[in-house]
Amino acid sequence: YETEQKENEILRQRAEIAEKDLEVRRKNLYLYGSLGLAFLLGLLGYLIYSRQKLKNRQLQKENELQVALAKIETQNRLEEQRLRISRDLHDNIGSQLSFIIISLDNLSYMLKNTDEGIKDKITSISAFTSITINELRDTIWAMNKESISLEDLQMRIDRFVKNARTSNDQVIFNFRKRTSDQTDFEFTSLEGINIYRIIQEAVNNAMKYAEAQHISIEMNSYRDGSYEISITDDGKGFDITQYEAGNGLANMKKRAQDIAAYLLINSSLERGTAVQLKSGVS
Repeated sequence: YETEQKENEILRQRAEIAEKDLEVRRKNLYLYGSLGLAFLLGLLGYLIYSRQKLKNRQLQKENELQVALAKIETQNRLEEQRLRISRDLHDNIGSQLSFIIISLDNLSYMLKNTDEGIKDKITSISAFTSITINELRDTIWAMNKESISLEDLQMRIDRFVKNARTSNDQVIFNFRKRTSDQTDFEFTSLEGINIYRIIQEAVNNAMKYAEAQHISIEMNSYRDGSYEISITDDGKGFDITQYEAGNGLANMKKRAQDIAAYLLINSSLERGTAVQLKSGVS
């Protein structure tokens, strides 16, 4: 009886052990299953995140490409519009102004026996129209270019100096160019036309108002892309505080601001006037 009882106890203990072992295995299986499921979910989430990230990157690149294409298209349209305006100015306005000059010359010839005051007025209008045509040609020259080389700008200034010398042979002009060995020195069309206009205004002021006998233009360019231009004369100076609104000084300063340049004007009754234009606003 005792032996049977012990065997039953052993069987019961074995059953409990087996049941506990099964419970442990069940817990381990549940744990491993949970870990596996978590891993699969994490992997799935990572794949979804990576796919979404790739999609966002592709969308960003597509947006950047669209922006670049839109910018190129806008630039092309602006270029076409700029060229169209340039052609219209040359073909329409230029030809009309030339017709006005011819008509005024014919009118002056027809009225050669009339009052001298009227003839002088016609001559003055014709001269003003000629100046306007030259101004128009300068504007078209700048509009036809996306960029203006240093050599091109110097050639334009040299041509202006020659014309100014022809208009008044009593004035001695000196145009000095000191350039670095940088061959790709270029200005934007806006910079080129504004620099040219500032030089033009300074020279015209020296001839018209200062009655200068000597006018010097010096143009320096440097390897770092900067430049410095000076226009000096020995004419009658002026008080800049009193004449700031006149003689085109306000326009010169506005042009310098438009190209982020620094304009300095010094003038005195004894030493004449000096105009300095430097790249970069100080």
